[in-house]
Amino acid sequence: MAKDKNRLVVKLFSLFFLSVLSYQGLAEGKILVMATTEHEALLAKEVGGEFIDARWIVGADIDPHSVEPDLSHLPWLEQADLFFVNGEQLEAGWLGPLIKEVKNKKIQQGAGGYITLSHGVVLLPYPDQELAGSRFQELLLKNGLNQNVKNHHYWLDPANTIPMIEQIKNAFIRVDPANSKIYDSTAEGLISRLKNKIKEWDDSMAPFRGKKIIAYHRSWNYLALRHGLEIVSYIEPKEMNRPDEARFKELARRFKDQRVALVLISATERPPFVDFDRVTDLAVRLHAHTVILSESMNPSSRRGDIISYFDAMYHSLTSVLK
Repeated sequence: MAKDKNRLVVKLFSLFFLSVLSYQGLAEGKILVMATTEHEALLAKEVGGEFIDARWIVGADIDPHSVEPDLSHLPWLEQADLFFVNGEQLEAGWLGPLIKEVKNKKIQQGAGGYITLSHGVVLLPYPDQELAGSRFQELLLKNGLNQNVKNHHYWLDPANTIPMIEQIKNAFIRVDPANSKIYDSTAEGLISRLKNKIKEWDDSMAPFRGKKIIAYHRSWNYLALRHGLEIVSYIEPKEMNRPDEARFKELARRFKDQRVALVLISATERPPFVDFDRVTDLAVRLHAHTVILSESMNPSSRRGDIISYFDAMYHSLTSVLK
């Protein structure tokens, strides 16, 4: 009963907030973009500029796997013109229950305003043995989702940003054809700058081909493949399964003489979900560096645009690999 009451309160607040939105922001005629992650929203803002209002559900400092469905996002979703999602079930644990509460037909799955940004990206598969018996597989089963998914961390290869930009640009042109030339020009300029930077980043990483890495989660496979880095193992035994003490001891024993260069962890992987002390202890035992990388742009930390984001990431990597 209390749960139903709380939901009613949220819905009533949402209705009030919708009226405020309509009065304050949406009258300006901007495209209202919702995205499942802050990274996607900020990328959309780079393409859409002053013509869009971009908002997100999962912030840069939050693990997108461990989000609880939050009805406070309903007002924005109800008014959104476009909804950008990562795809490949990154949002498996919460997007389904949330979108069921939304009446806005424009952004329902299958509608023109529901944009899956993984389209156009060459995706890496999850090996069957890593998915079977994992918490990620449990999430897929629980929510009745297709288990034939690929690794959803594709945006961490900078080259995969290019088809994402194309998807975003095309979506803006569909809903705002009057400004199509501006969207096209902005996107092309961004892609051109990105291609030049990709050559620079590739050159900076070329000396480190063959370096061995242990990653916490299966986040950095695309980046490793791009630069010839070898991920020899993961701290999580399977996708989203938490490691126990025996797992850390096993990794320390197996790789003590393997010249592991990096133990790589994402900034969102932190207590209470991650035992960071054990992660750093593993790196010490292997005479490796612990490197923490962000998976998302974030304006508050000088990573507010796509090029500065990857610049910061490559600086972190090359500074320890030298």
